[in-house]
Amino acid sequence: MNLQEFITFRNKIQDVEITAYGLKGAYRVEEQKDLDLISKLDDSEIREVFFKETSDTANHRSLEIGDDIIISLEGSKFSNYYERFDDFLSANRNKLLYEDFFIAEIDYHHADENSNILIENYFNIQQIIGFLKKLSEYQKISIGLLELFFNKPDKICSIVIDYKKSDLKELNVNNSITELKNHVFDKSDQEARIKLFTNEMINLLSLEGFTFKNVLKKWDTIHNSYKSSFQIYLSEFSFQKIKNSSQEYFHELTDRIYSTISKFSTYILAIPVAYIFILRFFDFTGENLPKDTFLLIIGISYFTIIWFVLLNNISKAFESIEKDINNFQERISNETDLSEITTKLNEQKNKTIPSQKRKIVLVKVLSVFVLLLTVVAYFYIHWYHISTLTAQF
Repeated sequence: MNLQEFITFRNKIQDVEITAYGLKGAYRVEEQKDLDLISKLDDSEIREVFFKETSDTANHRSLEIGDDIIISLEGSKFSNYYERFDDFLSANRNKLLYEDFFIAEIDYHHADENSNILIENYFNIQQIIGFLKKLSEYQKISIGLLELFFNKPDKICSIVIDYKKSDLKELNVNNSITELKNHVFDKSDQEARIKLFTNEMINLLSLEGFTFKNVLKKWDTIHNSYKSSFQIYLSEFSFQKIKNSSQEYFHELTDRIYSTISKFSTYILAIPVAYIFILRFFDFTGENLPKDTFLLIIGISYFTIIWFVLLNNISKAFESIEKDINNFQERISNETDLSEITTKLNEQKNKTIPSQKRKIVLVKVLSVFVLLLTVVAYFYIHWYHISTLTAQF
């Protein structure tokens, strides 16, 4: 029998008695659907069935309309059904075991998504437990209860995760636990934030005792105290630290610019030298066509590498640096005391980099000119041979 069917069956049972093994009660077969319902019970789910009037043993699959029976059910066979709310808490204290469950005492079926303050606060507590588990230094299970250990430089404490129905009734959480979790754990400085929250929690609990009940009672106070401490922590990042960080990044950008310029300067010197080297080996007597053709192919290949690899990479490097400069300027735009860095960045962006880009254009023009000169020299030297070969075809 599935949970929904069992809920319907449970609601028809009268004079319910909670037993050590499950529950016991009276069931009257009033119509055919009552017969159909009870027949869905598996034999292992039933402890005993007998007629109410005679106490004779009954077979739940052989009943007739009008029969009154007493039925005892094995509670362990319905693991996501709970007769009392305390049973639910006992089984699901540290985490929810089943996505779908039913609690008879408060007539709550989770699949129906009905609003219930006890269940809402239960899930709030589960979020708090998950947060504390991630915050803790060490965990252990003792007598079925989860114990979490926390420490600050001068103190170590432990909190046993134990709570009751009354704690859920009194719980009052005004701040988002999910937002707090993201604030503490999903940041690059999470270690500092973890220490801040742990310190504030230990300090506040020191006054009333390290119990989970006090954690729940003081949760909003702990949360607000952490936020206040965090603001103080942020204020410790003085302007000088920001300035130092900005200067370091400025120097990094400057190094990238001049490293790129240095590479570019090397290419400027290498390009004419390479073409002169190629021209030098031309056979100006016009008697070695294969050799000069090979040298021309090398010259064209070299030109392709210059245009589409070397100079293209240099151009992209300058574009990347410009983009990083713009992003950096946006970050420090409101820092008036960093105007010196801003001015130097503008100089790099508006003078140094454009100057280098113009040189790239000049190198491209010169490389085209030198290539054309090489091609013209080749055809001038070997015009007779080329025209003769062309005539033959």
